[in-house]
Amino acid sequence: MTEARELPDNFRPATSEDVPEGRACGNCIFFNEEKLDDEGRAFCERWDDYVEGGQYCNAWEGVVEQRQVDLSPPAYMRASARRGLEWHAEGLSGDGLVDRTISEARAMARGNISADKWVRLRAWIARHLVDMDAPDNVPGADGYPGKGAVAMALWGGGGSMRSAERALAYADGVVGRIEEENEGRAKGEALSKMETRIFNVDSFEVREDSDGMHLEGYAALFNSRSENLGGFTETIQPGAFRTSLRARNDIKFLWNHDTGAVLGSTRAGTLTLTEDDRGLRVSGLLPSTSHGRDAAELVRRGDVSAFSFGFSMPARGGDSWNAEGTERMLKSVRLHEVSLVAFPAYPETAGTATVRGLDKIAKRAEVDADALADALLKIENGDDITSDDRQLLEKVLSELAPEPEVVDAAPDLSMEMLALKKKKLALLMGL
Repeated sequence: MTEARELPDNFRPATSEDVPEGRACGNCIFFNEEKLDDEGRAFCERWDDYVEGGQYCNAWEGVVEQRQVDLSPPAYMRASARRGLEWHAEGLSGDGLVDRTISEARAMARGNISADKWVRLRAWIARHLVDMDAPDNVPGADGYPGKGAVAMALWGGGGSMRSAERALAYADGVVGRIEEENEGRAKGEALSKMETRIFNVDSFEVREDSDGMHLEGYAALFNSRSENLGGFTETIQPGAFRTSLRARNDIKFLWNHDTGAVLGSTRAGTLTLTEDDRGLRVSGLLPSTSHGRDAAELVRRGDVSAFSFGFSMPARGGDSWNAEGTERMLKSVRLHEVSLVAFPAYPETAGTATVRGLDKIAKRAEVDADALADALLKIENGDDITSDDRQLLEKVLSELAPEPEVVDAAPDLSMEMLALKKKKLALLMGL
């Protein structure tokens, strides 16, 4: 039986003088907004009790702020997921797989993977590397691919020991960068990817009253399909912000997601957020500061016409995906901030625009990165390749490392030669 825990003696209002600015139960990782009592208080998973978002204790741990780490899987892991899905469709995966593994593999194949998945992926591959030594999990052996190889492919680890070790090394790097970004606060499943969404607004209103400049508009619109967010689109379900707003945690109003340019906050009463039939409505009292005055003037002139909101997902049940991993529905989110933003297009997160490995090679050779990854994975697994695969590999090699013409030399297109060309390609990539 689990020992009952009581709230500590240092449990107190977040407005107390000794509480650091910006800390409250409402933005603590233990604050479970999915579980509310009749008074609207959320469940504290640290102390097994219900608390208000405006309280605080010394066990506070902050949610992750804006994510700068590139979470997208490289081309060879996307190819692995696709191959695993093909094997699964052929009935080679057995009965032990759960639906979540399949849906996440579909999402990975399209380039979408969460921070939480990276953490679980690293642990899963490390735990199951030994399975790849089984005879039916070795490429070329009788019975290949075995159930272990299929599962490994679905998790992005390819269908061999070598490809699994490569994926594990990559996952180590991603999780390491996430932990560095979180300044040591990341602890496995406590990772929470901070996401932002931008909405062009056609009904901004700025007015000047006796108490200052007021700005009103919508930071999010319900039942409106987003643009392509990197392999998937998204829709916000009505009520997605309800739990977060009831929790009464402090939400900031920022300029361009800059925490050094605060325009208001719910705690101070200078930001009011409400849900109506259309979406998340923002009403802010702009400060008489350079940022506040600039924001008001830019909105009046029409230079700024977009709102954005920053959010993270609760541990369970905050979203749902279709079977293909191409459509996401936000059902309940943790809202951290809303921002006026200068650019209406969906921005790439600063520091994440990196081109890696096969993606870089494919870009230089002007071929499709996923097609190249699929062809190389077939060779690595000892599978037959198509004539299109062969032509693609020849094109990449000729573009990146042209060789002197050899008169009357018949091309050697055997699997052995293709394997040698693959090694040459790997050297060019620096793998």
